[in-house]
Amino acid sequence: MSMLVFFALLGAVQWILLLLLILFRFRHTKNIPLALLILVFSLRLGTIPTWNLQTLQAYPWIWPLTSTLPFLFGPLLYWTIESIRQRSAFRLSCIHFVPYFLATLGISIYLLLISPSKYRQRVDLLFKGNIPLWMLGINGLKVLLNGLYVGKSIQIAYNHTTRTLSEIHRIWIQALTVIPTLVFILFCYVALNPDPTAQLQKGNTGPFTMLAIGMSSLVYTLSVMVLIAPASLEEGGIPLKYNGRNYLSDEACKTIVQQVQTKLAKGAFKNPVLNEEIMARSLGIHPNRLSMAINRSLQIPFRTLLNQYRIQYIKQILNEGSISNKTILQIAFEAGFSSKSTFNRVFKEQTGKSPRDYVKNLNI
Repeated sequence: MSMLVFFALLGAVQWILLLLLILFRFRHTKNIPLALLILVFSLRLGTIPTWNLQTLQAYPWIWPLTSTLPFLFGPLLYWTIESIRQRSAFRLSCIHFVPYFLATLGISIYLLLISPSKYRQRVDLLFKGNIPLWMLGINGLKVLLNGLYVGKSIQIAYNHTTRTLSEIHRIWIQALTVIPTLVFILFCYVALNPDPTAQLQKGNTGPFTMLAIGMSSLVYTLSVMVLIAPASLEEGGIPLKYNGRNYLSDEACKTIVQQVQTKLAKGAFKNPVLNEEIMARSLGIHPNRLSMAINRSLQIPFRTLLNQYRIQYIKQILNEGSISNKTILQIAFEAGFSSKSTFNRVFKEQTGKSPRDYVKNLNI
């Protein structure tokens, strides 16, 4: 049992350290699913050594608390991958977590209804390889649901849509599918085969030890990923360039520019404090990605693009003659300019005329 305890607790400690790193260094909503995935893995790893005859008979609450945790693996894995793929917060429906709560509630009610002596008898039979049909059914449901989520995650990881992501994001997604797939295979063997549980009492911890090693390998992989590309966990994801390498395709640049233009066309330019950082935050991307995507696609900086929309808005009002009782300066402030000098300078740069001359030409 010592090898199992060693690998399980070592992995659990590593998971907790990684969780603390994310909570304190990369704390924002995009990393919530990753943090939850790490938390659930650490809890399950840390409680693997409790799955023995003596502990379960002494502490019945361990059964519903730990045995249903695998129901969370698949949904959290899928949620994490979707968050990485979309580079913004992806909300997973509560329905994905219903099996976990139902299984936990069902097992808890079952243990409350049976007498302590019958419970001890049931645990004793369990570790003799006599697993009840209802427990096999729950384990089968764990395998089925996790299999569906792992399959969906693999489909996402190697789908053509990931080509628009950065290389680092693709590596993150693929790492989060390959190793969990191996862990899933080991889990299937332990969950559906009564023999590994029965062998625990005989000192044969091989299958559970391999499962603990597999789960621990995922945390080491994620730790390496954090060391290689820590900026991938920053709010908005990695910038367009990181460590001298380009991480964004021309197609992805055009997509970002289209999103920016859509927001500006809807009137975002009227915000006088709008800048790259605010716009990037609204799109869920890194400010550097926004800036360099616009530069690559339009060959102009974001500020110039922003002022183009402001000047176009002012010209449209002036050309339509709908100036009403407003002064040109009032319209400029309405368009998002914060000072008269800035407005006059930008207007002349983009039209070749001062605001006063432009209006005079309209009245001729």
